[in-house]
Amino acid sequence: MPENPMPRPSRRLPLGWAITLSFDVLATCMTALVLCGIGVLLPGITEDYGPATEPTSPRALAFFLTAFLLISSLAGTAVLHSRAGNERLRTFALWLSAIRLALLVLSVAAFVVYGIVTIELA
Repeated sequence: MPENPMPRPSRRLPLGWAITLSFDVLATCMTALVLCGIGVLLPGITEDYGPATEPTSPRALAFFLTAFLLISSLAGTAVLHSRAGNERLRTFALWLSAIRLALLVLSVAAFVVYGIVTIELA
């Protein structure tokens, strides 16, 4: 056995997974940012201010909590992927990321379709 063994080279991600992860990070961060913006604007729209003129709307807090959960899931997936000891955990982290991206895209598409149908029928 050599005195200074060469470290094993890390396996590179295929291009498809790299693109999926990139879109997942962008979509998750943008969705969280939009949810925080809605949470900030919602109390002013619904005129739901507390005694110290601060937003106290439970709906606004739900938007902030959802944004926090999205960012937390992104961080958890990144930690799981970077510290994966075997290929099985790494693949699991990649599929979690792909599922989160699919859910975000589907929810945005549903929101757009709902808006179009609501406006067209009104």
